[in-house]
Formats: sequence, structure tokens, C-alpha cells
Amino acid sequence: MTTAQSYKRFGDEKYKNWLKTAESLSILRIRMEDFVEKETETYHSSLLKNKAAHNGKTCTNKCDFKNRKQKSLCDLCNDWKNEIFANHASKQNIFWDNCRPQLWPTNKWEVAKAYMSRGHREHCTFAEFDISAIFNLMVSCKHFNAAPKHHLKEVISVRNKVMHSPDFKMSNADREKHLAKVLVMAQKLEQRVPKLKDLDKEIKLFNDLLDKNFSQGPPCEVDGKLEDIQNLKEIQKKVLDREQQAMKEKFEAFFLQFEGKQDKSVKEQSQDLLDFLDQNDLQENFGPQVSKLKEMQEIVDQHEQKIGKLTERVDHLEQKKPDHPVLADKPSRYKNHLYEFARKKQWLPPVFTEEREAEGYKAKVEVNGQTFFSTRVWNSTKAAHQEVADIALQKLQADNTEEPSSSTLLPSLGIFFGKVTVVLDREVASGGCYSNKEEAIESAYDDLWKLLQDVMGPVQGQTYKSAILEYFNKHGFQNPAEEFVQNDDDTTICKLRLSGRFAFHDTVGSTKKRQAEQQAAEVALKHLSKILNRGPISETEKNFKGFLKERLEKLGLSAPDYDTYTKDAPGGTSPEPSNLCVIQAPVKQPPVLCTSSQLPSCQSHTSVSAPASVFMDPQDSSSPDLKRKKARIDSSEIDMLLTVWNLKPPHVKAENIEYDENFKCTVEINLENFTYTNKQGYDSKKEAIRKTYMIFGCAMGIFEPSIDEKTSSAQVKQHFSQKSLTHPLEEVEGSAKPFCCSLKNITYSVIHEEQGPSAGDAKLLALKKALGSLSPLFDFTSLTAANSPEEVQDQLSFMLKGADQKDPVISLGGPLVKTSIKLNFMDHTITCTCKSSKRAARNHLSLRILGLLGVKTDSDSPSLRNRLNEWFAQQKLPQPVFEDTEEAAGAKATFSVQFTCCSPGWEDSWETAKKKLVEELKQKFHFLNDNTKN
Repeated sequence: MTTAQSYKRFGDEKYKNWLKTAESLSILRIRMEDFVEKETETYHSSLLKNKAAHNGKTCTNKCDFKNRKQKSLCDLCNDWKNEIFANHASKQNIFWDNCRPQLWPTNKWEVAKAYMSRGHREHCTFAEFDISAIFNLMVSCKHFNAAPKHHLKEVISVRNKVMHSPDFKMSNADREKHLAKVLVMAQKLEQRVPKLKDLDKEIKLFNDLLDKNFSQGPPCEVDGKLEDIQNLKEIQKKVLDREQQAMKEKFEAFFLQFEGKQDKSVKEQSQDLLDFLDQNDLQENFGPQVSKLKEMQEIVDQHEQKIGKLTERVDHLEQKKPDHPVLADKPSRYKNHLYEFARKKQWLPPVFTEEREAEGYKAKVEVNGQTFFSTRVWNSTKAAHQEVADIALQKLQADNTEEPSSSTLLPSLGIFFGKVTVVLDREVASGGCYSNKEEAIESAYDDLWKLLQDVMGPVQGQTYKSAILEYFNKHGFQNPAEEFVQNDDDTTICKLRLSGRFAFHDTVGSTKKRQAEQQAAEVALKHLSKILNRGPISETEKNFKGFLKERLEKLGLSAPDYDTYTKDAPGGTSPEPSNLCVIQAPVKQPPVLCTSSQLPSCQSHTSVSAPASVFMDPQDSSSPDLKRKKARIDSSEIDMLLTVWNLKPPHVKAENIEYDENFKCTVEINLENFTYTNKQGYDSKKEAIRKTYMIFGCAMGIFEPSIDEKTSSAQVKQHFSQKSLTHPLEEVEGSAKPFCCSLKNITYSVIHEEQGPSAGDAKLLALKKALGSLSPLFDFTSLTAANSPEEVQDQLSFMLKGADQKDPVISLGGPLVKTSIKLNFMDHTITCTCKSSKRAARNHLSLRILGLLGVKTDSDSPSLRNRLNEWFAQQKLPQPVFEDTEEAAGAKATFSVQFTCCSPGWEDSWETAKKKLVEELKQKFHFLNDNTKN
């Protein structure tokens, strides 16, 4: 999308009317801030004075309306609730869930939220409340009785119409009418809120900026000429920032409006919002909102599927006739034939799954990227599998009449590749002056190689010039132009100019066009980061398109162009042969275990039944942070173990063996000569000291909040003694209550450790943990963490610097590895002949099946059979079938179950994790042995 298209929305007068009205509300809200802050503080103080006996006391029960296990509030919180209720003008529709009662005595906004509409539980500062929340507070709270409530409600109505506009549009008449209501309300409050004076002038100023600076198309362009670009950019940035804030508020209003709903209107309106963002090239600006909109659509889709299945089932029951019973099992062998067909075609093995219906089973099978469904209900999963295998065979045999080739490309159906074209105009000069041109040229190409060495690798056996030209020709890049500067001393400088269009291809492919474009941008950044005078891209970077665009804009270069294609797309441009991702067809040979040293850093997928060759799996752009994919690995040791225990298809099948990666991050905080002052007042010095040590000990992780408060001082001092640290110096302020306590001269180190699926996730979790634990010590009782590790690190660093403390020390480790295998037991039978009675044999069989599943039991329990049946019922699985054997005291059990067995913990290498998984399997398979002891 071109820049002009990106700003075409500003050519729509109705859209500008919507934005102008939204901004008028924003300006009004900002001018109200000081007044509302002051009055809310005054009201909170009045509640404290009304209950003098409770002044200074805080909740120790951690009362919370969200805690469903908590039957009632404590006496303190209940008194606060009564006071809040008494001052509520409505007495109805009070959204108590907004509040955290335990914070009422210390946080004015926790009280204020009881007078607002729902959806503000996580908000705790004025900046987080919109104009509707602020004016609902003033309408509902009796403290604001002098306010013009009718006019406040009028403005709330204006806000609702703006935020619930389905298409971001508003007529001229509506805009003028809404603005009049805003200005009348401001005039009514002007005497109490002097900042509301001249509100109309600031609103008009914004409207003029919008009209004058966005009427000509894209930014920085006025009548086709560049005029005072810097000033124009600053003006437009201000307007765009206000636009972005208005849109974010609209999204929040939308999410709140449809929270928990699963009807079609949610899907339709969310699609309208997505279409608006798509048409105006705004998706990258609203990544989290786009993800949430798509999640809402998925929830609605799932809900509709469930309704559809239920309707289909009802229709089936209504139309069912007595002469059409549920089909009995048939002895066909289609499933084996399908496995054989897939092997001949050198495909991955078919994957069968089933769904439990009210009267039996239906099945589906996935073969070579295609999915087939059974059409009838069967008594057993085996029969359902046979029917769907028959359906798949008929279709596949009709479609596949040619012999497979030795290699196949990624399926073109639904697989997109991205291409990004960047227009460059950059210069690379030789690092010095040389006596001849050849030396100057080689020096310049040497410098260019240093900028590309991360993608080119080392140069051996050839000159830098020949290596660069070879690399450029291979990727279809335009060769650098050589320019020379002749100095007065007869020395020469060579300059290489990279100019023209450079195309970069995504070589992975994706089922989604936007993800393919992101992957193409990532390739471009790997080549151009240093050429564009920037460092390498961060491991945690996700928005590669936005990052590339930003770097080009800073250098005055035009925005990149994107295109997507499939390899067989009509008129599409195929990637260069060297850039295609090719998957070699598996060759019949013994399985080879892929060790950790063989695994690529991109975490690839490998077939279970194929050799351990590795191929790239397209990433899914629906993932919120593009996490790395799991890899599936074939293991000969596990195959051998299954063979030794005679666990073979069709009764036992290992679906796949996978590994997960996890990263570890530690955040170390080193306090030196730190002073913690607990500003909360207490009735006695002893209580002040205990409470202060309690808060400090919890923040440092010395003990849990559930500890006996009376022992908190002793435990902190004991802990410091064990670490040979100087005890904190206690100092109590006040000669009469309330008493406040400080702990001084604290020198202590605390480490917060977390793990996550990526280095960025682990870092974010560890930093959030550190910020949440430490904030009470720095007088931040309810600090909300940001959403990126860099931002949370800034929060933590600034908080520490404010107390003259050092920055946190952050260490990343990993990846750690955990392995798992999915086992599918289908009509598998185990026998017991080692007991004195058939009843004891059946009990022993129940114990063994539960042990195989990892369900902890008391081996002496007489009700193991009931426990087994209960477990299968909870999983909605058919009950195991018990039968007597010919032996006098023998019994056998046949069961079907699918479960996953994992290595016990995170390990440093795949090899270690795999060994742990093998040991875990051995312990489970031990329960298949008839001689397993109770």
C-alpha cells in the first residue's frame, strides 16, 4: 500500500468529523484532571474521617470480589462498602467487581471505581480512565452533587455515540450538535474548573491542524512540493498521535461492549474494524487490538460450530427411524491399505482422530495436507477409522495416478511467499587513500563485506570484490557502482554506491499473506541493518515491517513495497531457485536420532516416520509473538523400547515425539544502603515495626505473605544473620500514634527467576516479577507493568535510580529442553493371572491402567475399579471392558486412551531430555507387566 493510500481516510469528511469529536472529549478530559484528582482525594479523606476508628487500618484478609471462595468481606472492608454505598446516588448497577476492597483505605481510585461503569478493575490512575468513567463518577457520587448532572450525562451520551460508531464516521450536523453539548457542559463547570476556559479555542486549533495539514494527501507533501518538512512532520505527528489514542479508546470500548458475547454481531463488527485497519494500512499500529479482534472471531466461530453440530444432531435424532440403527463394526482393512498407500507415495503417515457422539464415534484422518471425515456413527473407534480410511483411499487413489518425484516443493495451495522491494541510495567508501585504484576498490569491497558478513559468511580463496559480485548476482541484486575521488597527493578513494531497487524474498512461506510479508521484511533487515546505519535486529523483534519502514524513513528513503505470491500463482513472480524451500522426499533407511548439535536454531519439524532430516515449518502469524515452532524428532531408542514391549500398531501407536524449548532469565537487584520507609501509620510502635518487616520480607522473598506477622521481624533478622549481613536499622517516627517505621542501611541482593518459551518472554516475566515484588518498597503500592521487556526494564531502572540504587543485573540462559511423546492405545488388552481371585485380578488390572496413565492411587484401596471408571468418565472416554480368562483366577481388560508422556523437567540438552523420557516410559510400561506388585 502506498503512502498516499495510507492517508486516504483523511479525505473523508465524515471520518474527520468523528476524529474531531473524539479529540474534543480528550481535550475536555485533560483539562478536568486537576479538579477530579483533588476532589477524589477530598472525598476519600472524608471517608477516612467518617470512620476514625478505622483510620490507618488496612485489610489483612486480602478481600476481593473476584475471589469466589471468599463468602463475605471482613469487617473493615464491609464498613467501607457501606460508606461507599451510602454515597452512591443510584443504589443500583454498582459495579463492585471494579474494586479491590483491600485497597480502599489506601487508594482513592479503588473507591472511585465503584461509581464508574464496568471494565475498570485494572485501572488505577487518572490517565487510565476515559471521559465516560470520570463523568460517571461525578454523576453517581454524592460528593459531586454540585456538578451539572444533566449536562454530564449529555457528554457521556456523546462519548458513547463516538465510541460505538461502527465505521468511524459522523455527519457535520452530528459533530456540531455534539460539540455544542461539550461546550455547554464546560461553561457550567467553568467557575469550579478554571482550566475549562477557552476550551473551544483548543478544540478549534486541533480541527484547523487536521483540515490544513491532511487535506493534500500524504505527510510532508503540500501542493506537490516539500515545504518546511520538519515543522509539518511535527504537526502531523501530533495529530496522528491523537488519532491513535482515539482509536485505542474505541477498541477498548468495543471489547468491553461485547465482552463474553458469542453472537454473529461480534464477528461482523470486529470484521468491520479489521477491514478499516486493513484499508488504511494501520494493522501494524494496533497489533494487540488486531490479535484480540481475531481471537473474538475465533471464539464466535467455535461457538457457531458447536451450535451447528448440536443442530445437526437434533435433526439427526428427529429424522432417525427404527430401521436405521447405529452401524455395527465391519472387518474391513482400509486403514492398513491407507498406511501402505501413504508409504508408497513417500508421505507422512496418516493421522487418525475421533469424536465421541451420543451413540458412538465419528472419525477424521489427515493425509498429505488433506482432511477427510467419516459420514456415519459407529459403535467403536476402530470401525469409524476404517470408514474414514475407505473414504480417503477412494479420493486419493483417484487424484494420485502419477508416480511421486524425488523431491517436492512445499504445497502451493494456500502457501504464500513474501517479497519486499527496497529502493536504496547508500554510499560505502574505502577506509583510506591508496596509491592505485585496485587497492582502493578492494578496500571498499572489504568494507561492504563487513556490513554483510552476517549473511555472506567468510570470504576464502577469492577477492572481496569477486565475492560481493558473486553474492549480488546470486540474489539478483544490482551491482554496486564504483566512483573514484582523486586526491592532490595522487592517492585514490573508491566509493561504492548501492542504488536502485533491491528485492528480498521470504524463503519459508506461510499460510497467511501478512506473515509472509513479515518474513520478507526480516530477510531484508538481516541484509540491510548495518547498511542503514543500525545495529543487528533484536531477537525479540516481531514487527519487522514496522522496523524496516522506520529505518528507511529516518534516512529519507521511500517506504518498501510488498508483494505475495504462490509458486504457481497466475502472473506471480516465483522466487529464485536458490531461495526456494525444498523438502527432500524421505528415503527408506533406519531412523536416525537428530541430536541437539544437529538441530537448527529456528527449531524445525521432522517427521516421525521419516529419517531425521530437518525442514522448515511455516510460522503462523496468529501467534501473538511469533514463537518458535516445536520440532518433531524420530528416536531409535524409543522405537526399540516400543518394540521390546510389543507395543505396535494398530493397538498402540506413538503419534509423535516432540521437544519444547524454554528460556530462563534472572533479574538480580542489589540494594546498597537502602532505606525503606513504611508511610502507613499504626497504633503502636510494635505494630509499625512488625508490619514494616512483614512488607520488606515479602518483597525480598524471605518468606511468604501467609507467615505469622508476629515472627516477621525475627525471621528477617535471622535470615540476615545466616547470610552474614548487617541487620537493618529500625527507626520509628512519631511520639504518638500513628507511628511510622523505617528500615535503614539495608544491603541485600535478591534474584527473581522466570522461564518462558522465548528469551523475550522469560525476560518479561522475570522483570514483571521483580517490579511487582519491589514496588511496595519504593512507595508504589499498585504499579502496573508495561507489556514489553524493554519498557518494564525502564520502569524498574527508574524506580531504583529514584532511590539511588543500581540498575538490575539481567542474565539470560537457555534454551532448556523438555521432550514428550503422544501414545495412542486403541482396544489394547492387558491380562492378570497372578492373583488369588478374579476380583483381585480386576482390581490389579485397574491399578496397572491407572499407573500407566500416571494417576496416583492407594494400591491397597478396594475401589480401584471405581476410580478407573471415574477417570475415564471425566475424560469422556469409553469405559475399559473387563472379562474373565480361562485361568481360574484370571481376568483381562481392554481399553482405548490417548495420553502424553513427558520428561520430568527442563534439561540442558535434547540428549539428556530424551534419556529422561525413555526412563519415564520404562516406568510407565512397567505397569503393563502382569507381575507388577501392589
